Amino acid sequence: MDARVRELPLRDFSRYIDARPQDGVLRIHLDLFRDPELFELEMRYIYERSWVFVGHAAQIPQPNDFITGVVGRTPIILQRGGDGQVRAFINHCSHRGATVATTQAGNARRHKCPYHGWMFDSTGKCLQVTDEALGGYTDAFRRLSHDLPQVARLEEYRGFFFASLNPDVMPLREYLGDAAVFMDSWIDQSPDGLEVVRGDANFTYGGNWKMVFENCLDIYHAKTLHASFGTMVMNRVKRQGADENRSVDLNNFISAEAEVSYYIFPKGHGGMWLRGAGKREDRPSYAMWQEMAARVGEDKADMMVSGRVVAIFPNILLVESATFQMRLIRPVAVDKTEVYAFCLAPKGEPAAARALRIRQYEDFFSATGVATPDDTTVYERVQQGDQARSIEWNQGYHRGLALLRDGPDEAARRIGIEPLHSISGNIGIQGEAVYLGVYQGWLEQMQRGQAQLAGVQA
Repeated sequence: MDARVRELPLRDFSRYIDARPQDGVLRIHLDLFRDPELFELEMRYIYERSWVFVGHAAQIPQPNDFITGVVGRTPIILQRGGDGQVRAFINHCSHRGATVATTQAGNARRHKCPYHGWMFDSTGKCLQVTDEALGGYTDAFRRLSHDLPQVARLEEYRGFFFASLNPDVMPLREYLGDAAVFMDSWIDQSPDGLEVVRGDANFTYGGNWKMVFENCLDIYHAKTLHASFGTMVMNRVKRQGADENRSVDLNNFISAEAEVSYYIFPKGHGGMWLRGAGKREDRPSYAMWQEMAARVGEDKADMMVSGRVVAIFPNILLVESATFQMRLIRPVAVDKTEVYAFCLAPKGEPAAARALRIRQYEDFFSATGVATPDDTTVYERVQQGDQARSIEWNQGYHRGLALLRDGPDEAARRIGIEPLHSISGNIGIQGEAVYLGVYQGWLEQMQRGQAQLAGVQA
């Protein structure tokens, strides 16, 4: 048995997930959001055993560009070397362990450790052991590699880089499954792919990481929690006679004609596709609809100008609600989470559409937006409420459960995906049962991680 496992008792993780859809029951134990020991196990068995999103190619387009991040608790550098190859290193000087890259992003041909000056190039190779000649080093030391250690696995899906500390993790494409079709719906908006609009808006909230993962698939909260957004749009129309930002009006978002499909994919991934919610002409990508339809077909082009979300377990969210955003989740503690948010856009987008995209982003998601503060405030209130230890379960996972069906719905068949389960119908469902797949994925990874590290069969 792995020595680290002895530090904490083996757990029966199935007791935290009460998933009996055949009986109309879906409950998630509140300890998933408040138990520090369980959080520690999530880092071991999910974030440090599975694939974790670490960055997009558009964030490091030039030779020697880098970004920093973490895989679980391990600090990393994702860097495009001077040779153009992207690598992931552990951000840990081989001398005394100090992080050698300390900024969120940059361009550096070399990284110099701030402690004793050891130096590494953009491929991770150690260029200098400071004052080595006079250091009295042994031959055994000289036989060691002093390079920055590479992360065990790094794979790319069409510009999206994922890393794993587990050398035996399954291939990334197998891990993503049909959830990748949702990713394609943004990537294929342009034949040249995606780019990151300059700037980012990062935030920290005092709550568990799974709250933001759930939130992106939840439109049930929009009219209540984001009422201030609707008021802002309404006041703009009153003062100016029009909303020049052509905002997606959340007050009319849930219209009688709109339809929704929720998809439950293996491995904990979830998807949501809104059809007829808001005017598609108000989405910046609509400016490219004719070209997209000619290139990929009308069904896929229609998806590209629809509201939709894909949540790739455990830490990347692609969200097109009021506008499009990519979010990277970085758990810090059971009750503290960092979120790194980016505005992505199709390359070659017309200038007017790009301007509209930025205005919509500023309205809703950005540091100047009114939606993100609503969400982070309520996460913290949920975290406070969940401290009621006499309460073990919430009731927030049943909405839409009666509509759960096996396999794809008609909309899924049109775009060629095979989810495990679908929930579809009028957008008024505002379903929450899509979390069934998220927590089945959580349970599967926790059980497998514990079994692998304990050296026993699951």
